[in-house]
Amino acid sequence: MQTIRPKQPRTETGRIALYGSEALIRLATTGDAEVLRDLGISSFVAAFGALYRPADLNAFLADNYALEIWKRQIGQPDRPIWVAEAPDGRLVGYAQAGACELPVTPLPEDSLQLHRLYVRPGTLSAGIGSALMSQVLEWVDTSGRPPLFLGVWSGNEGAQRFYARYGFYKVGEYDFPVGEQIDLEYILRRD
Repeated sequence: MQTIRPKQPRTETGRIALYGSEALIRLATTGDAEVLRDLGISSFVAAFGALYRPADLNAFLADNYALEIWKRQIGQPDRPIWVAEAPDGRLVGYAQAGACELPVTPLPEDSLQLHRLYVRPGTLSAGIGSALMSQVLEWVDTSGRPPLFLGVWSGNEGAQRFYARYGFYKVGEYDFPVGEQIDLEYILRRD
């Protein structure tokens, strides 16, 4: 059996219409690390912050959105991070993919995972998430189209509908800790 390895994504991947102008979809650079951290935190808090005690939320954010983590991950060809940049230079969304780390059994060889896809609060329904998803799927296709997995909170029906439009379907569940709180996450798959 041939082993398929994810290919190096292109540096500039495309443009999308955003607020009457074009927005750039590109790979993140080390200069984006601080803005990505802030965007990740603000997006997560806007979507889910009210679900958690402050201590749990702060512990989760410290463990998962530290600036050092972003600096270490940016530029890794096997774990690309794409950003959507508005015409004024603001980052309005990002997506991150790489090898599958979800508890999938059996895990098909060379499986990939969409680790994160977030859009800046206030820019939902502007096509940013769709444009980022298209870039992730293009990367998966150039990698030989192995299965793509993702985890989504069981209560986030809007995200589940979004992913279903791209052919994702539920294949499992797992516990996702946010501090001391444990959330039920669904595992979705796209072939």
